[in-house]
Amino acid sequence: MSFDTLLSTVILVSFLVTIIMAIGSYTAYKLRENRRPQVEDPGSGAESVFFERITAYDPASKWDQMPDD
Repeated sequence: MSFDTLLSTVILVSFLVTIIMAIGSYTAYKLRENRRPQVEDPGSGAESVFFERITAYDPASKWDQMPDD
């Protein structure tokens, strides 16, 4: 086996392994995304699911009760 043939074989095998790993990674990503729980659509006008809205002069806000340093 000449050096050129050996080098061509190494490059071809490396390319094929890279393509196979990319396909496997994409498949694993899609499986993980499908397993994630679905979030219900809160609809328009509903409060945010993740954040509590705080205004500057909200007396009920827990941030107004922070101790002074």
